[in-house]
Order: sequence, then C-alpha cells, then structure tokens
Amino acid sequence: MDEESPVQLCVGVLQCGEVPENLCESFIDYNEMIAQRLKAADPGLSCRTWRVFDGEIPRPDACDAWITTGSRYSVNDDNDWTNGFCNFVREVSKLERPFIGICYGMQMMAKALGGKVEFSEKGWGIGVATSSVCRQPLWMGERVDEVNLVVSHQEQVVELPDNATLIAGSDFCPNSIFSIGRHMLGIQGHPEFTADYSRALMEARRSIIPADRIGEGMDSLTKPVNGVLTFEWIAKFIRISLSESSTV
Repeated sequence: MDEESPVQLCVGVLQCGEVPENLCESFIDYNEMIAQRLKAADPGLSCRTWRVFDGEIPRPDACDAWITTGSRYSVNDDNDWTNGFCNFVREVSKLERPFIGICYGMQMMAKALGGKVEFSEKGWGIGVATSSVCRQPLWMGERVDEVNLVVSHQEQVVELPDNATLIAGSDFCPNSIFSIGRHMLGIQGHPEFTADYSRALMEARRSIIPADRIGEGMDSLTKPVNGVLTFEWIAKFIRISLSESSTV
C-alpha cells in the first residue's frame, strides 16, 4: 500500500529584499531560492510570495505558514513597510501560525515580540559560520552538535524576547537560532544561500566590508554548509507546529 501523501500546505514567502542587481543574471532571487529549497525538503509545501519591502503586506491568515527572506535593510528603520511588517509579525504570533524568520526576519521576530536588535561591535558576519546547538527540539530529528550556515549581516539580536528559547549560538553571534512558543522559529544564517552565492556577494561588497574580514569569510567557504538539513528542519517545524495546533 502506498504511503499516504502529506497534506498540501501553502507557505507565504515574505520577501524583504532582493539579489543585488549586479548578481541577478547569475543567481535566482531570494524568494525563489527559498521556494526551491522548501519544495525539495517537502514536496507538499507550495509557496506564494509577497514583496513586503515594496509595501505588499498580506493578511496574517492568508497562508498556512510564513517564511521570510533576508534583507539589506534594518528592522530598526522607521518607514511604513518596516512598521507594517513589525505589526504583521505580532499578529501572526497571536494567530499562532508557523513563522520562520531568516536573518532580517529573525531580527524582526525578536524586535516585534520584545527583544532588541543592534549593530554588532564585532562587525560583519560573512562567509560560513558555525553555531553550537544547545537544545535539540523534536523537529531537528537526529542529534547534531553544530550547524554551519552562510551568513551575511551587520546587526544581531542582542536581547531575546522574554519567552524565547535559545537553540544555537556562537561566540560571534550568541543568538543564532531561537524559537518562541511552538510556532515561531528564527535563524540568523541563510540556509537558502550557497557558498557560490556567498563568494559572489562578498566580492560585490568589497568596498564596504574590511579586507581582512573578506579574507576570513572567503577562507570559511571550505566548510560544509548545512542548508539542505536546515530546510528539512524548517519543513518538519511547520508540520509539527500545525499538527500541535490541530490537537489543542
């Protein structure tokens, strides 16, 4: 007998930024990177994109779950779309819809729910960063001690919301992965980015990132990247979160 097919779910991709213009001929846009990775991890997940950074903010109940892209903008910017997105995250939290914040989205999740985000005194985080796992939630499956992800950020979550649970961190970025309740997951790294994209992005930003940090970032690209595994976690997080909601 064939195994029962997974329930089909719609995941809203909240696009908060886009691939720089000088790289868009070589790489697909951020929303497409995420959609491809999600579909590969769980064929039962389909995606629809809202360009949040263009002011296109959906209803919080428009999809079964939500995931964000990263962004070159700051969650502390004071403009209509940033403030609107902050309110959106609060409403999604109240509805207890699964929400996965990647980089900018993780920082917005923290800010919207009572944490603090600031520019780091340690400077740019670029290349492949290693975070130590300090808690092993059910959606992670088999035990892992570390996770390697491509990063590209200047700001960090420096204070977690009161009800947050830390999952992974490092000396450079202590709050790398955390959750809030059963429905919200924040990941500072970019599981959708490849080492090739990280290399191209660092090259494009040589004028704004110190040369020694670029060198360190380039050297780090020899590490294996756990992007595929992380998207498997994200897919399981969505499924488990919705399953728990239906049993309450």
